[in-house]
Amino acid sequence: MPKYNIIYTTPHHDHYLWNGTSLNRLEKAGQENLMFSGKSFKEEELADAMSDCKKAIARSFPKDDDPEIKAVQIGVSD
Repeated sequence: MPKYNIIYTTPHHDHYLWNGTSLNRLEKAGQENLMFSGKSFKEEELADAMSDCKKAIARSFPKDDDPEIKAVQIGVSD
């Protein structure tokens, strides 16, 4: 069963991971691969999680009228 992380990208190209209750900024220092972990969502949870993430973005980033939110499928081994 696929699982997903939800990533928000600000208009200034900062990246945040939605952990189910708040947004955590993802920081990258150089050319390394960006690896992250956090709350993963099952496919059937995704719609509600995306909606909750949008509400948090509206509170934290009120000037972002068209937030870029992606559900990123993560590899899960059996």
